[in-house]
Amino acid sequence: MAEKVMVESDQLQVIVDSLNNMNSGELQITVEDGRIVKIIRIENW
Repeated sequence: MAEKVMVESDQLQVIVDSLNNMNSGELQITVEDGRIVKIIRIENW
């Protein structure tokens, strides 16, 4: 089983805000060593 990912509250807020403001697209979350290191938002037109 994989280890749990550690999420900082500011990272969680970025994820929630990105999802709330997106009509169509992708949210890519990169995890290294159990920590979120990158969040990329790709919105479709």
